[in-house]
Amino acid sequence: MRRLRTILLTLVGAVGLTVGAAPVGAVADPGAPVGVAGTSTYKVWHWNVAGDESNFGSTTNGLVDAILGSVKFRDPDFISLNEVCPAQYHAILKGLQDAGWPQSSTNFARFEPMPDVDHTGCHTDTGGAVEPYGVAVFSKFAPSGTDRITLPADGDKARKLLCVPVASQPGGLRFCSTHITFKAEAKAAQLDAVRAKMNEFTAAGGTVITAGDFNTQPHDPLLNSWYAPSVATPNNGGNTGTFRELDDLDTVCPGWGEQSTEGALLGKCGQKAKVDHVFAPESRLVSYDEDTHPIATDRCTNRNGVYIPCSNHRIVDATVTVSTEQ
Repeated sequence: MRRLRTILLTLVGAVGLTVGAAPVGAVADPGAPVGVAGTSTYKVWHWNVAGDESNFGSTTNGLVDAILGSVKFRDPDFISLNEVCPAQYHAILKGLQDAGWPQSSTNFARFEPMPDVDHTGCHTDTGGAVEPYGVAVFSKFAPSGTDRITLPADGDKARKLLCVPVASQPGGLRFCSTHITFKAEAKAAQLDAVRAKMNEFTAAGGTVITAGDFNTQPHDPLLNSWYAPSVATPNNGGNTGTFRELDDLDTVCPGWGEQSTEGALLGKCGQKAKVDHVFAPESRLVSYDEDTHPIATDRCTNRNGVYIPCSNHRIVDATVTVSTEQ
């Protein structure tokens, strides 16, 4: 059952109120927004689909149908995909076109490959040439541009931040997808680079929503400079940033949220790891909610036609209401 969580829209700066500190071990959740002149609500859907690792680059093993089915059911405004193969991206694009999902059938999708240094990548159903997988963004509203940003090198893949500004939406809206490295020696630099761009977009008066596999859990000190100080719980404290993750008010694990993987890596509150996040600037937030969904085991097949989990990551979907006052 979906839980609605609401925060104040930076009331100290916006309407001159003084908000007391949250109790130790609690995430600040002061109640209904006050003095909000204009708002917009968006639904976000993110999935690291393990397009080659679990699905061998296939467009016919059930993965594409699983994605299109979930999108049809949840009807998001923005879609973020990680580890999606080029052929899968094009199949999803056509499926969304055929379903009439985008407002513009010719301007709603972006793909950015992440080439590997040893030229490995996605296989195909027919055994053709290997191509690098990447990140993809789909927007129900026609994008007014594209930001394709290469992150600091990790010696493995050309990791990317892919964003689309949407001029038709009020408040300077921009939606981004990223996939941060798992390599410890480069992770901090990549996280800093993405955070710097988000701060840049926010400082210019806009609202930026960024989804992706950050390969970093909420309680990791590397995310202290992301989460706002109002997120202060035993599961996630010491924060100094300007953003909220749209699951950080979840009562399953306050300040941390719900697991987004099913692997061996452990997280908090008796859960598996949470590395897939949707971040937005606290200064723009009115309310938000996020859930992760267990991985389907009866939709995708391996090369032998045996049903397998579609990915080792869960689908993440969120609803966020933001201020449109720049």
